[in-house]
Amino acid sequence: MEYVIDLDPTHQVLRVTVTGTVTDPATRELYASLGHVAAAGGPYAAIFDLSGVTGNQLSIETVLDLARKRPAVPGRRPRVVVAPRPEEYGLFRMFERLRDEMRGQFHFVLSADEAYAMLGLSPEGFSQRLFPEQLAA
Repeated sequence: MEYVIDLDPTHQVLRVTVTGTVTDPATRELYASLGHVAAAGGPYAAIFDLSGVTGNQLSIETVLDLARKRPAVPGRRPRVVVAPRPEEYGLFRMFERLRDEMRGQFHFVLSADEAYAMLGLSPEGFSQRLFPEQLAA
């Protein structure tokens, strides 16, 4: 699994783009990286784009553990999950249900275009690559 974190600085929205097969270690690393990035600013809204995910090896135990942790992106702004595959949709819904204080903050869509429209954004607004920092957005 690979991922990048970009920022739309005008609207204060983080976009996490995930590709490949989702695994427990990579998901834990992503959660920590996102928490580090989000702590440096905000409050942020977020888009989790899972449309590039090709496989899923994420365990229920990891989902439960992360749901017990402090939110990686704190605050009351919306989180939009792009989950065209039923596997990722189901895991994110489980995560949302386990995290009572965040109910209503997650929105699920099938495409990135729907996510951008929901937040009134365009992909071009994500002009800052925050992770990995050495890559250009």
